[in-house]
Amino acid sequence: MLPESRTSVPGRLDLISVPLSVAGVLGLVYAVKEAAAHGVDEPAVYVSALAGALSLAAFLVRQGRVAEPLIDIRLFRRAAFSGSVGTNMFAMFTLVAQSLIFSLFFQLALGWSPLRSGLAGLPGAAGAMIGGAALAPPLIGALGRARVVAAGMVLSAGGFALFVTFGLHTSYWAMIPAMLLSGIGMGLAMTVTADTVLASVPRDRSGAASAISETATELGGALGMAVLGSVLNAVYRNVLDLPAGVPAPAASAARDSLGGALQAAANLPQALGDQVAAAARAAFVDGMHAALTCSAGLAVLVAAFALVTLRNVPKLIPDTEEPELVSAR
Repeated sequence: MLPESRTSVPGRLDLISVPLSVAGVLGLVYAVKEAAAHGVDEPAVYVSALAGALSLAAFLVRQGRVAEPLIDIRLFRRAAFSGSVGTNMFAMFTLVAQSLIFSLFFQLALGWSPLRSGLAGLPGAAGAMIGGAALAPPLIGALGRARVVAAGMVLSAGGFALFVTFGLHTSYWAMIPAMLLSGIGMGLAMTVTADTVLASVPRDRSGAASAISETATELGGALGMAVLGSVLNAVYRNVLDLPAGVPAPAASAARDSLGGALQAAANLPQALGDQVAAAARAAFVDGMHAALTCSAGLAVLVAAFALVTLRNVPKLIPDTEEPELVSAR
C-alpha cells in the first residue's frame, strides 16, 4: 500500500562505532544498577560509569569524523529535530514507570494473572490513542508544537502524581482516570515530537532521522528501567520490615525483590509466610510510589525542556531541502 523508500547510496557499517556505542550504554546502565544494589562506594560503579562515559564520548567524536557514521549528528543542528529527539528520549524514560512498574504491581503485589494485568493497562493505551489521533492535530494549530508537547508532559505528570495514591486496596476503577490522563498526555507529546522529527529534515534523510529517534527512544526506555527500577528496589530494601523468625536464606531472598519474597514465603509456615508476603507487598508499594514521584518530577522537567527547545518551531514546518545534507549523503 505504501511506496518503498530507500536511499540510493546505502552506507557501510562502521565496525568501530558499534562496540563503542554498546560499551557506552552498558557501562552506564551497569553503574546505575550496581549503585542501587551495593551502594555508590563500590569501585565497580565508578569504573563502569567512567568506561561508559568515555566510550560514548569516543562514539560521538567518531560520528563527526567518519564519512559514513552510524548517527548523522549534523541533523542535531536543527533545533526542531534535536528538541524532539531529546523530548522523546526523556518521555520514554518516564513512560517506563507505567508500563513496567504497574505490570509488576498488578501481577506480584495484587496477584493478578498476566492476561488480567495486560488488560488492566488498556486504559493507558486508549488514552494515548485519544491524545495522539484526536487531540494532537487540532491543538497544534491552536497552541503550537512546543505548547502541545509541554501540555502533554504536564498531563502525564499529573497522572503519575495520581498513581502515588494507589495502594494494595485501591479499586481498579479508581485507577482508570490516572491511566487515561497519563496516556492522553504521552499520546499528545510523543505524536507531536514524532511528526516534528520527520518534518524537520529533508525527505532523503527521513530514514536516518527516524532511526535516530527510535534509538533515542530505546535508550530512554533502557535508562528508565535501570534508574526507576533501581529507585524502586532501593526503597523496597530499605523499608522492608520482615517479622522475627525468618530464616536467613528466606530473608535474603525477600530483600532481593518482591518476587523473591513471595517465593520464599511460599516455603515458610503459613502464618509466617503470610506475614513475609504482606510486608514485601507493602514495601513494594512504597518503592513504587518513590519511582512514580521521580517520574512525575521528570515529566515536568521534560515539559520545560520542550517549551525551550521547540519554542521557535512553526506549527506547519515547510517541506524544504538542505543542500549541505543532501550532497553529503
